[in-house]
Amino acid sequence: MLAGLVGSVVASGLLLRGAWDLWAQSLVLLVLLAASAAWLCVRLASGWLPRPDTKLLAWAAALAALSALSAWTSPVSAYSRPAWAAAAAGLALFPFISVLDSEGRGRVERFLRAAGWVLVLIAVYQRLHGEIRPAATFLNQNAFAGAILLLLPVASRAGDWALAGGLLLCLWWTRSVGAWLGLSVALILHRRAVGAVAFWLGSAAGFVGLVAAYAKLQSPEIMHRVEWWKAAWRMAAEAPWLGLGPGSYAYALPSHVSGRPDLSTLFAHQHFLETAAERGWPYALLWIAGLAALLKPAPAGRRFGPVAALIHGLVDYALSVPGVFWLFCASTALAAPESGRSVNVPLRWRPVLCAVVLASAGAAGVCVWRGWSADRLRAQAIVAVREGRLDEAAGKLAASEALSPHPEAARLRAEIILSRGGSRAEAAGHLARAVALDPYRASNRNLLEALAEKRER
Repeated sequence: MLAGLVGSVVASGLLLRGAWDLWAQSLVLLVLLAASAAWLCVRLASGWLPRPDTKLLAWAAALAALSALSAWTSPVSAYSRPAWAAAAAGLALFPFISVLDSEGRGRVERFLRAAGWVLVLIAVYQRLHGEIRPAATFLNQNAFAGAILLLLPVASRAGDWALAGGLLLCLWWTRSVGAWLGLSVALILHRRAVGAVAFWLGSAAGFVGLVAAYAKLQSPEIMHRVEWWKAAWRMAAEAPWLGLGPGSYAYALPSHVSGRPDLSTLFAHQHFLETAAERGWPYALLWIAGLAALLKPAPAGRRFGPVAALIHGLVDYALSVPGVFWLFCASTALAAPESGRSVNVPLRWRPVLCAVVLASAGAAGVCVWRGWSADRLRAQAIVAVREGRLDEAAGKLAASEALSPHPEAARLRAEIILSRGGSRAEAAGHLARAVALDPYRASNRNLLEALAEKRER
């Protein structure tokens, strides 16, 4: 049951556009909460509960706690809290996978192979229908390339060379220089395990990748990355302990690039700098140390995918996409040894612990559901505004904010009031709340200041 849960969560994350949308993240999280609670209750009822590796559990819990503290203290907590929940799901995979035996881990990899085949077939279909750079289910080719790097070792371990060939063909179609460099460096680092032929092929691919990167040195693609990395460094220096909050980079960027609208982006395109900027240096260092401790003693075949993905992450953002991050966490957890331990639960504690599990999962599920519902109401309100149904839009926005305050909902409520000639004081109240929820958006502040000037006149 647990192997099926882990495999289905990771596979569905890949197929639901990388779980990019909040609805996809929420759906996966609700399934994960419900199924994991059911599994824990079944195990508690049996009296034997598998125990994850203590150090691995402590590491994942510490990362989740630090990230939660960062999200709840973030200047843009309305955006950071959903991002934290998505990242926490990935961290939860570490202790879950550590209790799986070899058969369970094999079942997880079968789910991943199936997802890999679906991605390849979709990409081939897209290519045949005119897409020069197919992205399969993802919104961007670079995110697809990051997933390919992690799926290639899965195909190799299973001896599924048709899938491996298809994935390499898709990687070629993506034209991701960073992904090819990640693959080539991983091949070079694991030369003893992959053999001489793969080593020299990796070296050749790395040389070609370096030439391609050199040719782009003065292109906007490279120059913008340098500016994004500088901005991430400034964010990390501004909030070194907790960062600005998970998922905050895109919202804080305009305040850290000196008014350069051409530098707009959602991600820093550098995994470690973005991690430090959003979650702080203690989190980043703990994350790096834990990954090193997990991957260094692992067999080369298990280590290959995560290493390639991390190298790719030095110049791109695939690991910032929830579905790819979940796949990375699962791949890294599979590199750790099996726990093979269990705890005998006394009979008198079984119903109590089961009640605690159900209550905790239920509370977390309610939070996820409220965020999803608020997001749906905001989307419906935007459609209603476009169609001129302002009364309906105002009602949906009020209901959305009652579930989960959000700067976009507050701003839109102010705009509706002003468009209908309503109270400027009421509109200013909504705008003030929008500024408090997102202090980086200059247009909200400018509109609020303009309202204040008109009221003074």
